[in-house]
Amino acid sequence: MRKTLQGLIPYKVASEQADVIRLDNNEAYTSLLSYIDFSELEQTLLNRYPDKSTEALIEAYSKFSGYPAGNILAGNGSDECITLISQYSLDPGDSVIVLEPDFSMYEKNARVMGAKVATIQLNDDFSLPLEKIKADIQSLKPKLLFLSNPNNPTGRLYGKEEIEALIQSMNQAGGILVLDEAYMDFAGESAFAKKVIDYDNLIILRTASKALGMAALRLGFIIANDRIIEGITAVKPPYNVNTVSAQIGTQLLKKPELLDQFLIMQLAQIAELEEIMKEFTGRVPGSILYPSSTNFILMRTERAKDIADFLYERKIKIRLFDNGSLEAVRVSAGTVEEHSKLKEALMNWSDNHASSVK
Repeated sequence: MRKTLQGLIPYKVASEQADVIRLDNNEAYTSLLSYIDFSELEQTLLNRYPDKSTEALIEAYSKFSGYPAGNILAGNGSDECITLISQYSLDPGDSVIVLEPDFSMYEKNARVMGAKVATIQLNDDFSLPLEKIKADIQSLKPKLLFLSNPNNPTGRLYGKEEIEALIQSMNQAGGILVLDEAYMDFAGESAFAKKVIDYDNLIILRTASKALGMAALRLGFIIANDRIIEGITAVKPPYNVNTVSAQIGTQLLKKPELLDQFLIMQLAQIAELEEIMKEFTGRVPGSILYPSSTNFILMRTERAKDIADFLYERKIKIRLFDNGSLEAVRVSAGTVEEHSKLKEALMNWSDNHASSVK
């Protein structure tokens, strides 16, 4: 193993029994499979490499999102997009800045490329320590700054002025801001949607895995100016998006009314989840519930592991953060029935355990 890879922890995905309620991965709570015309797939040539299917996918996403097709690259999920950006940008020894907490794959991909990763802690309320970041940009001259907005796992939406300041600071340092907008559909239109290609050093990441409900298809998108897109294309594998995923994704993206209605349904479930978590937080002394612009809600509590274990025993899986710097649980929005079971379990825990919280 290369020295730069030593110490990396594998991102292991554990399989679950079919009857476990999954509120841990920020996925859409239901499937759009019934809206797919599988007869269109019957002529798929599985013996041929993908080609026109990817072009059709990009064109469909362009019409759906408003980004120019020539400034979009499709990837095998956002994970591959992050890998491609790192391969395009980083030489061994280059500096990269990531925030903590934020999506772990940013740091992992940078380290795989042999980069030096500087981690900056978010403020106690999960706001950006803007002056600290700008100072580190000036001193470290990073090639990349990764930032999810809204943030994963906190759900916080950063302001346009803050992002503009980071773009400017990175530009002065000769680096690129990678703005991961995986959850932006839940927050509204991105402030940079109509002008991303006007920036010399901005890359936006989007995904079909969250609000669009296509996590199983593994479809992610890179949006940037012509120069950056051309450069990333040079390192991108020629057939990185499989034909079946591209064709199904294209079908759904051509149904904007369906996807809009699907988003409205999800927003209603997010509001319901928020009410459940507000009530629960009020019953757990010392806990903090953070406002969210995503399809998940983060609750900070010293009893995070107890809560997660208690729910899992009742076949409800949520995300646990228990690494010292963050003791919290993150709960994704689910169905009405799933929320009912979640609420019952949470209230049961609080009835029996909340009084022991200091």
